[in-house]
Amino acid sequence: MDFATWTRSLSDRGLDVVPPSHPVPVRLSILPPDGGLLEFRCRGTRVTLERYAEADVLLVVPEAWCACGCGRHLPAPMTPPRVAVRPGARPIATAVYDGAVERGWSGYEAGLLRVEEAAVLLDALLPALTATQPEGTTVRAAPSSAAPRAPLPSP
Repeated sequence: MDFATWTRSLSDRGLDVVPPSHPVPVRLSILPPDGGLLEFRCRGTRVTLERYAEADVLLVVPEAWCACGCGRHLPAPMTPPRVAVRPGARPIATAVYDGAVERGWSGYEAGLLRVEEAAVLLDALLPALTATQPEGTTVRAAPSSAAPRAPLPSP
């Protein structure tokens, strides 16, 4: 599975993947059907899925400068809008896969995960955020099956 196929399959499930998502290291910004924003990140030895309230989600439209030198801002038509989180916003819920505890990762292995492995972890973390939780809750989650392998070290 490649990144485009994965994001299309998420979209088919009602989870719209928006910029600034990218495949290496895996990072997804997802607009769920019930509002707000889900941020999925694979960094260091942890994989996190955070939910932000709808009031904390911003749509950023890039601007360009007028070519005449007057200093006027113009919309940049070739650049798509991006979703961002309001500065200072805190996630209302967080689910974490700790690779150091679960798989013995010691450095940056989460950043080396392939799309297929990240997809397994996202599917494992999503149910933890859909359960009713008090605001600011952190859930430690581990997939019950098909846990990702430890990435091979670089030669």
